[in-house]
Amino acid sequence: MNPETLQLNKNGETLIITRSAAETGGQLTEFEGMDEPGIGLPMHVHFKQEEKLKLLKGKLRVKTLTKEFSLAEGEEYIFAAGEAHRFWNEGNERNHYSGYVKPSNNYEYFIKQVYQSANEANDDKPGPFDAAFLLTKYKTEMDMLVIPKPVKLIIFPILLFIGKLTGKFKKFADAPPAIK
Repeated sequence: MNPETLQLNKNGETLIITRSAAETGGQLTEFEGMDEPGIGLPMHVHFKQEEKLKLLKGKLRVKTLTKEFSLAEGEEYIFAAGEAHRFWNEGNERNHYSGYVKPSNNYEYFIKQVYQSANEANDDKPGPFDAAFLLTKYKTEMDMLVIPKPVKLIIFPILLFIGKLTGKFKKFADAPPAIK
């Protein structure tokens, strides 16, 4: 399989899936990423997967709920399953990192849908209906901690109801089942 590039045009983030779940029997998804200065992922968590990052070029700042630190070129860090984290380019030039998510579970489907939705919304985050669908369907696997709990508990169910009525979720007909 050729590498698949996901481009989040709004904020200068690129993710390249270099080895997919299909190629590894679901054991892992390997990726490379590049972010413009100040750009990175929001606080999120993979409940059932570990994630490894290795900085290849530039600067990378990492934050968990209990610590914050920088990675130097050549350094790596492994986030344990369930360890909430975020990371961003703290340098003045585009950075480059590699890593993996293990096991793959629904990571590839989820991240592709998030990028596609954000691009369709011309934003750096997915549209509200898509976010409600994806974060509800895959709540046993992933969460975005930047979305307040009241939104997830009150607004998301309303969006899910409206989305079902209006057919907004037909595009997710091929969504794989969540991992319990």
